[in-house]
Amino acid sequence: MRSATVSRDGKKVTLAIDGLKSNRVVHVRSPRPFSAQDGETLWSTEAWYTLNELPGKEPPASLYEAEEATLTGGAGFNTDHTGYSGGGFVDAFGTKGAAARFEVEVGSKGTYDVGLRYSNGPNPFTGVKTVSLYLNGEKIKQVALPSTGNWETWATETQSLPLRRGVNTITYRVDDDDSGHVNLDLITVHPTGERITLFDGKDTALWQHTDGRPVQWPLSDGAMEVCCGDIRTKQGFRDFKLHVEFNLPSLPPDVTGQDRANSGVYLQDRYEIQILDSYGVAKLADNEAAAIYAKKAADHNAATPPGTWQTYEITFRAARFDSAGNKTENARVTVTWNGRVVHDDVAIDGPTGGGAPEGASTGAIRLQDHGNKVRYRNIWIEPAA
Repeated sequence: MRSATVSRDGKKVTLAIDGLKSNRVVHVRSPRPFSAQDGETLWSTEAWYTLNELPGKEPPASLYEAEEATLTGGAGFNTDHTGYSGGGFVDAFGTKGAAARFEVEVGSKGTYDVGLRYSNGPNPFTGVKTVSLYLNGEKIKQVALPSTGNWETWATETQSLPLRRGVNTITYRVDDDDSGHVNLDLITVHPTGERITLFDGKDTALWQHTDGRPVQWPLSDGAMEVCCGDIRTKQGFRDFKLHVEFNLPSLPPDVTGQDRANSGVYLQDRYEIQILDSYGVAKLADNEAAAIYAKKAADHNAATPPGTWQTYEITFRAARFDSAGNKTENARVTVTWNGRVVHDDVAIDGPTGGGAPEGASTGAIRLQDHGNKVRYRNIWIEPAA
């Protein structure tokens, strides 16, 4: 839930909830009981209703939770590993014949990138695991899912599929030649080659806190303000161009160092591009604004004053790994800060502080909560072909 607003007469509460879908049952629960001024308590802390139709034209869905798919062949539902989105995830995908069938609707015929968010932990073995992918009842291919290292880390493996206009069925199944033994969280569906809007100033449905909570960062004036822990995208990415706009609070001069409007943009949840108020600093260090944190300082200081909107344009190429899981190439990044190139195709030899371990699987975009009221707006990503 994004917000709850009480009417002037105190008799109504208006809830702003992201991710609502028509033809779904909505469950709203108060985290704790409360009472009126006269001491009368709520009859119930829960409310259920059927959302038959949303007003206006509904945008096409881009995210489908696995627990809402049709499960057969022994596939089950669970919540015993953290970091999932929605109400839980699909497990028991080690049984031959286990399947999850999604019904996906698109407005026009074309090629779409369909990304499976999954976890591939160490049991019963460590390494690449496989499931089979079916489109409209026909087997398309066997999908290889690189290891995520543990069951609490989620990655996205994307396939380009020719979808017909209207409803399509997309099924992941454990066939006889598949290993299975993965957990499924959701699928994302976007037209191939199109920019993905991650945050438009109003909707945080494509993000979650790192423990899986819905985003609690407050929204105002088309921006969201850092609060209540880091957030990251539900979808993982490999190579991409990322656009992020941020605004730093004006702090007293006696607030210095890493306490001065600190945040960060983590690429693949592994490599941080630092955000800090470094306006007017003559020579930047490797822990100041636009740094590849603790690895390389920005070549130039392109900062504008606190209270102004600034931009990072980040072109990223993920590290490469061979079939045995050995790294063969470092990740590389180019950063343009407020129109000026400050890192030009720089190799990153490993994760920065607080970053996830490197691996062949994809990773999320993470925005850091460092305790400062940094604001973000207009965030988009263009996955590379």
